[in-house]
Amino acid sequence: MWYMRDLGRLASEQAALADLERREAWFTVASIYFDDQVRLCFDAEIEIGPKRYPIRLTYPQTFPYTPISVLPQSPERWSEHQWGRGELCLEWGPDNWTPDITGAQMVESAYRLLHGETPNDVEAHPVLPSRHVESLGQQLRASAVGFVLTRALASKLDATPGPQLLPMDFFMRSTTHVVIPLTVGDEDPVWRDPTVPEALKASSLTLKGHVAILPAGMPIPALGTASGLKKALAEAGCSYPEGYVSDVLDMCLVHADGVARLFWVKDGADTVTEFKCLPEGGGVRMEPSRAALGTMTVGLVGCGSAGGKIATSLARSGVGNFLFVDDDVMLPENLVRHDLDWDAVGDHKAEGLKRRIEMIVPAAKCTVRRQQLAGQESSGSIDGVLALLQTCDLIIDATANARVFNLLGSVVAAARKPLLWLEIYGGGFGGMIARSRPGLDPAPQIARARIEAVCLEKNVVAPRATAGYGIDALSGPMIADDADVAVIAAHATRFAIDTLLSPGESAFPVSAYLLGLKAEWLFLQPFHTFPVDLGQPEPEVTPAMDPNGLATVQRLIKERHDRNAAA
Repeated sequence: MWYMRDLGRLASEQAALADLERREAWFTVASIYFDDQVRLCFDAEIEIGPKRYPIRLTYPQTFPYTPISVLPQSPERWSEHQWGRGELCLEWGPDNWTPDITGAQMVESAYRLLHGETPNDVEAHPVLPSRHVESLGQQLRASAVGFVLTRALASKLDATPGPQLLPMDFFMRSTTHVVIPLTVGDEDPVWRDPTVPEALKASSLTLKGHVAILPAGMPIPALGTASGLKKALAEAGCSYPEGYVSDVLDMCLVHADGVARLFWVKDGADTVTEFKCLPEGGGVRMEPSRAALGTMTVGLVGCGSAGGKIATSLARSGVGNFLFVDDDVMLPENLVRHDLDWDAVGDHKAEGLKRRIEMIVPAAKCTVRRQQLAGQESSGSIDGVLALLQTCDLIIDATANARVFNLLGSVVAAARKPLLWLEIYGGGFGGMIARSRPGLDPAPQIARARIEAVCLEKNVVAPRATAGYGIDALSGPMIADDADVAVIAAHATRFAIDTLLSPGESAFPVSAYLLGLKAEWLFLQPFHTFPVDLGQPEPEVTPAMDPNGLATVQRLIKERHDRNAAA
């Protein structure tokens, strides 16, 4: 918790609120305590004329890098500027927060808001203008025949002794008429092919059928009539249930000595049609060292064209867990560069990316948070997102947004997690990839400053990406084609894999690269690369022990323990 890491800041927050209480008659502090999530809370009261406003200040777990919440102690609407559970939308929020802002300043901001909207002689209930514009993502939140023999199914059938006739379910893709295995048997739990995405159900027809596992050494019966096939299976010990009547699309997968063939059995016409089998592939297609990526989690902030390509590539490379953070919405204009397609248009990019990853690697675990970091959001929701990011093994900033970068830089410094960021320069003439690893590289903000210093040494200004975070970026859309984005994203992906698997023995001699795609700016020709040595990390500074802060923490812990014991 932040108050344990920085007891001095805890003491200064108490002192600032106490000073405000002495200076202003309209403010009174009632109590200080830890809530159920062990967050620091102050209950207080603001008085405006005859009206009293009982407020609660809640310090997030990632304070001072994220804003303090100010909201009514009980559900109540005081203003037009309140989020979800009643949190007041004040002068400072995730979009303009800096770590030096205090709880006392938030209280003063709450007073100005409530005082400004207190009924008067001119207006019954005046409404102060909003300081922000709601994003589109915030507005839309409430929203030929073949058979695929997967390696998982092949292994299952090889391990199942015959003769047996087991029930089996299949998917048939409505767009391609391809049949895909789904379940085998009737045991509890039933075996389900782990390589087949559950999402296929939405675009597929579920078919019923059987799998006949023949005894070793017995060949698969020759094609003929439906009755002839069933008779041959019965003679092999794989009889259909008594009185069974086949469905219109009744499938029968026959397996013998490592060979599987799928038949469409039509009892009414007494015919059998064989489906073309697409066998499982063999051979090793990934380095054994990549297996470790399956247990790791990557937090991706920004699910646009670059972020989407990085995520899908990391999933294909073996990363098993993702946290996607983005509130932006997929539009038709995004199709020129984005990995997503029309299936995702109108949906949040993070949700579309989750579905895409699960369609590529069904076992992957994807968590989505449709929030805009450093944007106008509820402090509580942003605090939750940042707390999740701190649990990731690597955080990637694909937003090209300075405010997001500063926020993530502070968060990873507190959590001691690596941060990787990238930019694609306007016009697609190049880009940059960089990383900051705790104990190995300078802090992100210092690393960025050193990159810009290198540019100044060469008498050029570091270019800025032409698009910010989200579709409503003031600077307008980025002008770069898919290939430009893909090249920089691919380099960033390689950088990410190296950071995850080889934190101390990197294949990269430096932690920042300027990557040229055209002869422009610093780049003399396409694929001209400038490595940037970021230097050594700055010495770590341990916050000084403050006895007053320590005493406060000890007292609050005891009080919370006593409350729980009494309950």
